[in-house]
Amino acid sequence: MRWGVLLAALALAATGCEGGQAADGDLDLPDPVVETEVTTDIDYVALGDSFSAGPFIGTMRTDPTGCARSRDNYPAFLADWLDVATYTDVSCSAATTADLYERMRMFDGKTTRPQLDAVSADTDLVTIGIGGNDFGIYDSLIRCQDGTLATCPVADLEADARKVADRVEQAVRRILKRAPEATVYVVGYPDILPTEGTCAAVGASPAVLGPVTRVAGLLNDSLQEGATAAGATYVDMEAVSEGHDVCAKGRAWVNGPRFRAGIAAPFHPKINGMRAVAAEVFREITGEAPELSEYAEPDPDAVVLNRP
Repeated sequence: MRWGVLLAALALAATGCEGGQAADGDLDLPDPVVETEVTTDIDYVALGDSFSAGPFIGTMRTDPTGCARSRDNYPAFLADWLDVATYTDVSCSAATTADLYERMRMFDGKTTRPQLDAVSADTDLVTIGIGGNDFGIYDSLIRCQDGTLATCPVADLEADARKVADRVEQAVRRILKRAPEATVYVVGYPDILPTEGTCAAVGASPAVLGPVTRVAGLLNDSLQEGATAAGATYVDMEAVSEGHDVCAKGRAWVNGPRFRAGIAAPFHPKINGMRAVAAEVFREITGEAPELSEYAEPDPDAVVLNRP
């Protein structure tokens, strides 16, 4: 998401801040785990914003540095567990759906190629998690939870969230035009804020949080609507992340309001949240639960480095 703290902390990205990662590297997932070995010839491309990129989780990739893309984001776990033939991750923090088609200006002032440039006729699998930065939706939601209902444009945010459906539908259609044989998974956003009650990590009253979480739910509804209309599969992270929001303490999959180098950007998934997303996408693809790993280790020979 487009938060100033990401820009201020960007210099840490290239150095690989691994301190504290293990503290949030628990394997807390809701479903039983079964051992599964999968060997595939999949050419996998990951698209998306910061909820795919994983800003400041452990070590950052430097291709390019300005995307704040973690080596332990959910695409990396998925590429590892599926044992893909090739793995291209062009997810980028602060991306909007427009950045799928146009060069994007990153936090360091440089630009990177349109994300759809990574998709080709050889692509077999695409994951995409995007839409929350369109119309500044998530930035507005975070500002709302710091204020009152009088200062939160709920009606405007609800209208903007509904508009995302068309953008996601068009994105999936353009992906499939480039890669007609690919299977596309649109990945929803997890719960960030509690659906009931509140806590010190949030700081807002339940009266404020109610409308805020309703907008977040509408955004996920839009992602599902757009995915379904275009023939993609929607991965519902809102359902499985219930009880893992910022107020969940040791069970939280997302970081709170404080920037934590090596752990996560504010109000973004930690490594256990990324692992949970990857597990849910893996189940959608294979019908089975993955054999979990503490960190993501896709085959180095499969990893495609990105040209800026």
